[in-house]
This record gives sequence, structure tokens and C-alpha cells, in this order.
Amino acid sequence: MLYKNIAKKLRFRINSDEFAIGDVLPTERQLMEEYQASRVSIRKAIDELVTMDLIEKKQGSGTYIKQKEIVHMMQPLRSGVESSQEIGKRITSEVIEFSIVYPDTEIAQRLKISPAERVYHTKRVRKINDRPQIIEESFMPVALFPELTIRVLEHSKFEYIEDKLGLKIEGSYQEFSPVLPDKEEEQLLNIQNREPVLQITSLSNFQDGTIFDYSVMKFKASEYLHAMYVHRETQGPILSQKKLSTPDNQIHSSAPTEDTLKFYPVQ
Repeated sequence: MLYKNIAKKLRFRINSDEFAIGDVLPTERQLMEEYQASRVSIRKAIDELVTMDLIEKKQGSGTYIKQKEIVHMMQPLRSGVESSQEIGKRITSEVIEFSIVYPDTEIAQRLKISPAERVYHTKRVRKINDRPQIIEESFMPVALFPELTIRVLEHSKFEYIEDKLGLKIEGSYQEFSPVLPDKEEEQLLNIQNREPVLQITSLSNFQDGTIFDYSVMKFKASEYLHAMYVHRETQGPILSQKKLSTPDNQIHSSAPTEDTLKFYPVQ
């Protein structure tokens, strides 16, 4: 339906740097001209964004940006707590799994450890303003974090690692893919009809290249937007030259390097 597509485009614009919270949205007539749509379609699109609590109508004044969703831009790495605080939202974590196990071959390879080395196996449901939006399953070497507790995981892992332990996180290699949730995940995220979720697989490393965390996160796609902004002029390798090798023996860097990935001008 046309109005759904318009609502999707406006949602992206609202969550971008085009608008700040409190800004007024273009008028119905301006949006009709921009999207070549009828007044009915524009109003239905706006009503949908009102329902999502992103905008609010003020009688005789206009439609204003009320808030933004959690958005991960291609900027410096942020924890969930840091990202939510930046836009004035509250994130909480419910730990539903916390155990110490021996990793299988795949997990050991990803963490670059021996299968004989124990790891924490944890699972958290992360809620934004009390609404479940992320399921995060993680594996972390016990040797690196011998005093890790459930209480730590109820808050920010990054904050604990950097502020409490004094360790410096360099970055994270991430892969994105859409997947269908299983029954348990549907219940945890309050979704129906097997609505697809966005899966992000993450390998995080310290400055010396040590991998300290392997996580698989599943995001409620209808409420969590991931976006990137690509500069037209950006060229060549950026950031560090450290490399991480993945289990399939492909070489990836914790950030783009000349050997793996370059950014070229948009044609």
C-alpha cells in the first residue's frame, strides 16, 4: 500500500539527522507534492507514525517530531546503554541465561581459544522503555572476566569492561542478516506471525586484537532501525590495520583495511 511506503520513508527521515526532536514535519500539501500522493495517503502515513509515537499533532500548529527510535549509525561503536541515553530512552536488561560451559568448535574458533577453555554463556532480553526489543546471546572467555556476574549483565558490559576493568575496546566486526524467530523468541519479543527479525552477529576485540565477546543479537525489526550514512567523498582504507580471521579462514578486519575493504565515491 502506498501509505505504508510513505510512512516507512518518513520514519527513516525522522530517525536521521534531517530532523531534531521538536522540529515540525512538512505540511500535508508539501508531503503530497514530494511523494506525489493523495491527501488520504499522507494522512494515513502520518497516523501510522503517530501510533508509533514518533510524531504528535498539535491543533492549529502542525505535526512535530516527538521522539526518535534507537538508531545505530555507522559512527563510533556504542553500547546499548550509550545509544539509548543519547536519545533520552531507558534501556534495561533481563538476564535469562548465565552459565559457564565448554565451547563447541565453532564458538572456540570465533573466540580464538581452545575448546578446553571455559566460556560464559549468557542470554539477555534488552528492553527500551520497558518494551522488549533485543535478544542477545553471548559467549565470553572466563579467563578474561573471572568476576563477571549477573548484576554486571543487568547493566552495560562495555561500561564494566572499560570503566571497572580499565580495558580498552577497539571495535566490533558485525554481520547483518534477516532471520525468522523461533517460538521462544516470538514470545520474548512479543511478536506474532513469525515476523522477521534483524540478526547481528558480532565479534568484539581489544586494542591488542584479543577477541573478548562473540554475540548473536536479534532485533525487533518493527521498532529498531539500523542505518548508515555514506559520505560521497570518502575514499580508501580507514581506521586501524588490525585483522581478525574468521572460522571460514576469510580475513576480516576489525575495521576496513586496504586488504579487505575500501570505500569509493558514490557514482
